[in-house]
Amino acid sequence: MITTITFNPSIDRMYKVNSMNIGEVQRVVSANATAGGKGINVTKVCKILQEEPLAMGFLGGYNGEFIKEELRKLDIKNKFTKIKQETRNCLNIITDDKVSTEFLEKGPIIESHDLEKFENDIKEVIKDTKILVASGSYCQNIPLNYYEKIGNLCRENNVKFILDTSGEPLKVALKSKPYLIKPNIDEIKQLLDIDVESMDEIVCAGKELIKMGAENVCISLGKDGMIYLNESEIYEVKVPKIEAVNTVGSGDSTIAGFSVGILRGYEVEELLKLSNACGISNALNIETGFVNLEEVQKYKDLVKVTKLI
Repeated sequence: MITTITFNPSIDRMYKVNSMNIGEVQRVVSANATAGGKGINVTKVCKILQEEPLAMGFLGGYNGEFIKEELRKLDIKNKFTKIKQETRNCLNIITDDKVSTEFLEKGPIIESHDLEKFENDIKEVIKDTKILVASGSYCQNIPLNYYEKIGNLCRENNVKFILDTSGEPLKVALKSKPYLIKPNIDEIKQLLDIDVESMDEIVCAGKELIKMGAENVCISLGKDGMIYLNESEIYEVKVPKIEAVNTVGSGDSTIAGFSVGILRGYEVEELLKLSNACGISNALNIETGFVNLEEVQKYKDLVKVTKLI
């Protein structure tokens, strides 16, 4: 089973507008609201890929009930810890020229008894888990080393830990030797405090992250594809050019593809094709955390994977 953790879920509200001019009234062309947060996006795509993921994390208030109902409609199992504070909203405004502007709320404060309840639940869930995916930022009051704690729990139970976060939480969590991390160039610059421009510099940065504890590193290059490496192998991935509709959630969809491919025992080349095809399909659709299976199959055949070492 794939288990996903979203500590800081949200209702993702998307507004489409013709243009956005600061200080003026904005007329919304269309709007929709979906269950969001990076881990929930991963969960939704895993479900579309015909797996049976379990979603965990913290939910509270009206927004929390909305998210639970949206997951119920998708027949997605969940074991969220109920909190008193309201789950956050996140707003994505997309203009006619396809520029996306996001407004992300901070999220609720988590109390010590909420963490205790979550920990009791995850210790039970981990027994049936093969892949555990933790994604996104912490809520307020969650200890900085909490992803490290989850990573250690995964190691103790022979569970592959996939972590998609950034900054100090990622740096600390590397001590738990996660199976896979997926930073982008900006996140690497922040994490290692270095300039990363050339391909050699990207590979060197990836090797440094492996020295810090990661087993496998997927470095996202956006429209230019990705670099995937571990101690013994380096792969370059090139993706076809597309007319993206909404890139929000594409990284999460890529992580979902990795999770499903790893669960199914795919070889590296097939794994990279599936994960990148999922990211592409998400970008072609307006809904965040959504892929079309026909598109995934089509773009799997168009993703080019080259083994460098």
